[in-house]
Amino acid sequence: MQEITLKNVRDLLESGSLEFIATQEAVCLPILQRIYKKMKIGIKFDGIKVKGSRIVDGHHRYICSELSKVEITKYNWDISSAVEDCNWSEVNIREYDYETPERIHEHNVRDAKLNDLDISVLNDL
Repeated sequence: MQEITLKNVRDLLESGSLEFIATQEAVCLPILQRIYKKMKIGIKFDGIKVKGSRIVDGHHRYICSELSKVEITKYNWDISSAVEDCNWSEVNIREYDYETPERIHEHNVRDAKLNDLDISVLNDL
């Protein structure tokens, strides 16, 4: 299965083609890679939360849906007036994985349940 790279993500963020506005300054490449792999095999995710054109929650899922060409649901959500917009081309892509193995396992359990799958399918990605 094709993986996404730092270059794939950077090219997308610098393309000017993203519909929604970022409200966080960084994303994590290993998280993007895990979500992307899951999307490519048909794993469904909770939708992203947006306020108008601003992402409230779901930056990683949004980026992966764009890269994988998989539609993701958008939910209208409130956002604090203190949250500032970020230019996608300036969003930092962190290459280190800040999720623990336990947290990754929690995501896999949630995704397996949501998709009615045996967790081994996700653990083997």
